[in-house]
Amino acid sequence: MNYRFVVLSSSGEAARAEDWSCASDEEAIERASQAVPSYGAELWREDRRLSTFAGPLSAASAGAEAAGA
Repeated sequence: MNYRFVVLSSSGEAARAEDWSCASDEEAIERASQAVPSYGAELWREDRRLSTFAGPLSAASAGAEAAGA
């Protein structure tokens, strides 16, 4: 199956994309979970977003850290 791994910028916009071929959704999600860049990423199969991954510097991560501080 064909997937698109979309790397997000610091503003949450698409910065670049990688096209992947994986045997299943599970394989693609596993691969994506190991490749999460600083500001996060999204994994797509055709026009369906399978998952969103927060990076260590993403706004969601920063907000969670600020709330806990």
